[in-house]
Amino acid sequence: MQQEVLTAYRNADSPTVRQQILEEYAELVEGAIPDHDCHVDGVDRAALMRIGYQALALAFQEFEPSGECFEDYARTQISNHIQRYLQQRRKSSGIKEITSDLFLEYQSQPSIELRNRLVELNIGLVRKEAHHWVNQCSETLDDLIQVGTIGLIRAIERFESGKGFAFSSFAIPYIRGEIQHYLRDKSPTLKMPRSLLALHQQAGTIMRKYRSQHGKDPSETELVQMLGVSMAEWQEVKLACQNRTPISLDSQINDDDDQSVSLGELITDQRYRSFQLAQEDSLRLQQALDQLEDRTREIVEFVFLKEFTYKEAAEALGVSVVTVSRRLKKGLELLKKIMTTLID
Repeated sequence: MQQEVLTAYRNADSPTVRQQILEEYAELVEGAIPDHDCHVDGVDRAALMRIGYQALALAFQEFEPSGECFEDYARTQISNHIQRYLQQRRKSSGIKEITSDLFLEYQSQPSIELRNRLVELNIGLVRKEAHHWVNQCSETLDDLIQVGTIGLIRAIERFESGKGFAFSSFAIPYIRGEIQHYLRDKSPTLKMPRSLLALHQQAGTIMRKYRSQHGKDPSETELVQMLGVSMAEWQEVKLACQNRTPISLDSQINDDDDQSVSLGELITDQRYRSFQLAQEDSLRLQQALDQLEDRTREIVEFVFLKEFTYKEAAEALGVSVVTVSRRLKKGLELLKKIMTTLID
């Protein structure tokens, strides 16, 4: 009977069927929840039931019949998962209390030592955000954590605990913004299609492995065979990679010192005037921003330069979303008026 239930669960195509099988073992989950911990740190019984069912589903997947009773195995797994979850909640609650005390001390007497302790306690916020971005770029996790830590330090230096906001809500926009700016600066000017980029990365892995085994690079014929693509597809990947980085207009066409010619001199650009106007507009915009009130300028910069949402900007600056909206509208109107005056 035990083997039949395991087989039925693992072969079920419908999540509904799997859930029905799990609910037949609901008493295992309910029995693993200690009553005295039901409301510890704001965790209600429903949350613990969800954790229990997740552990039960994992038990169905991992259990191997070897004389042990499935119910005993599942009961142990469920209990372990729930206890670990509660311990993490207690630890998190303790960290929040310590962080709150440290912020009061840091804001009264700022020091690098206190700031570093706050960084250590909240580095998990950086790791979480870095893990979110690591699969969307070619940067390493360590690099993203280092960049995110810069954002965390800036958040610590600007956080005001007296306003009643949670530090995590305040810090995450700073961490995310720092990582996004870093990736934007590091990314190539021209974007490759994801499929071509994945193929190029796969080829690099294959070539390194082949080189370590044979002491030389594979031929293109061998490489496309190992990649499982046609020669035309591989040539498309190579061409896309070559064209990712634009050529400077100042690059020399020949090496003759007497007759050196740059690429820009050979290309007629009718839009050069437009480029000059754009540079002038950028300068006027910066001059106009400097004339705004500090808070209004911060809101405009957060929304348009740092690309924060209204909610993120409000949390970062310690104001309401309505204030952000009103200040932004007022700021844009003033910018338009100032820049028009500058042009005149």
